[in-house]
Amino acid sequence: MRFASRLVPLFLLLSACTDLQREFQGPARLELAGVKEGACATVEAAGRSATRCGDYTFRFTGLSGKLPVRAVAVWQGVEVQGYQGEVELFPGGTARVEVERKTLSLRAEAPWAGSAATYEAWVDGAFAFGVAVYPDPPPSGLEGMVLVHRGGPELRVPTAPRVVVRVRDGAGESRVEVAPPAEGLLVRVPEPRYAPIRLTPEGVASRVACVAALLGGVEAARSCTPPFGLAVVPPDGEYREVVLVAYADGFPFQEGRVLARSGESRTVALARKRVQVELTAPGFTADTQAVGEAWLRPEDQEGVPLYGDAPPAGYEGYRLADRALVVNGVAALSVPTGRMVLFRMVGAARTAEGVVDLVDADRRVVLP
Repeated sequence: MRFASRLVPLFLLLSACTDLQREFQGPARLELAGVKEGACATVEAAGRSATRCGDYTFRFTGLSGKLPVRAVAVWQGVEVQGYQGEVELFPGGTARVEVERKTLSLRAEAPWAGSAATYEAWVDGAFAFGVAVYPDPPPSGLEGMVLVHRGGPELRVPTAPRVVVRVRDGAGESRVEVAPPAEGLLVRVPEPRYAPIRLTPEGVASRVACVAALLGGVEAARSCTPPFGLAVVPPDGEYREVVLVAYADGFPFQEGRVLARSGESRTVALARKRVQVELTAPGFTADTQAVGEAWLRPEDQEGVPLYGDAPPAGYEGYRLADRALVVNGVAALSVPTGRMVLFRMVGAARTAEGVVDLVDADRRVVLP
């Protein structure tokens, strides 16, 4: 008993010496390597936590041994890097660990896409550090973003304020923005918006003010600025007929047609627009020998092959644009569109004539 009682003070003395030695050696230091410049890092070790911005060497007094450590680096409000594992800490010594880029797993769902579809993930260029990236330039609407995934629907992306998921299947393309993304998120990509058909009209008349593109008989685009380039978004990736109509003085003056599909660029030759006119007049019957004529005013003669006939009295400057025999009392004329168009039916017994204010569509004209 007397011997044991002497050991207690000795033990306390040795313990005090050990504590004094640790104090003399200084705190245990933990250095985080590879932290993004400007980020703030937080380290948790054995229940203790510390945050530093700029200097990433952490000091812990009284910690020693192999301890669990967790580190997180936050930049612009986003956890961009981290570390988790056991680290050997000892007084007066420095342990060094390398932080890794934090990433997320996402899954894209696009029921409309086939098995050959390509899935892409784009993040803002500032957040594309520490991961492999593709050199592709960003498509329209994604300026300043970088491609970080291309392949299947299972996406691995770096943490960022937003991620744009883009799915391409043939000519079809659709994209959706996720802000902010989260681990394991299912991203539903809507039906695609197909790439536009880009059209450039050729041979535009000097009088033309605007050019419109019709898809399925419905106006899909219009340009009133030379050279009148147009972009039409089709409903699918199939070949479609697109009709270009050039307007002058408020009526269709020229027309051109082209077959094109999503993503193609085409030049479309324009020609003078013509309409079918059935011309008739009282007294011109099945046994009447006569011709029907269509005459254009000077403003509407551009781009039209014209006859050399002299104009009728009172219609100086008019030129003959089409002539056809009267058959069963009707002359079938192909007439260029125009205003104040003069129509005549000329027979052996009499001549009938009249002016139509506007000819811009197929019609029947009855002269007095």
